Amino acid sequence: MIKMLALAVWASAIAVLAGNAASKWQEAKASPQKAEAAEHAYEYRKSKVINVPVIADGALLGYVLVQFLYGLDSKAEKLAISPDAVLMDEAFRTLYGDPHLDFRHLEKYDMDGLTKKLAVALNARLGEGAVKDVLIQDFSYMPRNETPR
Repeated sequence: MIKMLALAVWASAIAVLAGNAASKWQEAKASPQKAEAAEHAYEYRKSKVINVPVIADGALLGYVLVQFLYGLDSKAEKLAISPDAVLMDEAFRTLYGDPHLDFRHLEKYDMDGLTKKLAVALNARLGEGAVKDVLIQDFSYMPRNETPR
């Protein structure tokens, strides 16, 4: 009886130690990937909708309504200025001053170039690597006669 009890304790101890060793081995195997992912963790935020007036020949034609999604470095929480404010400023300046933006043919506009330009401008103003990328959530045009009063 004592031999069977000792055998049961010994087998249980071996099973517990083997399970513990296997979990430590798996954790050590995955920790370099976790550390690398933690270094480059980005939090995606949605900007407010930006209304950019479209003016041609001295007349207001309508508004461009744009909303962006951008990946902000999770360590960039301590920025002196809000990334939303910087994004809205850069987007407004870019869209308002772009002579290639033709609202009758939006399918021909370089959206990829716009998002890359905004990401570069944000990184220049917030610090290199603060913004991973900028995505377009919504991009539409509202003629002046359809605006709510």
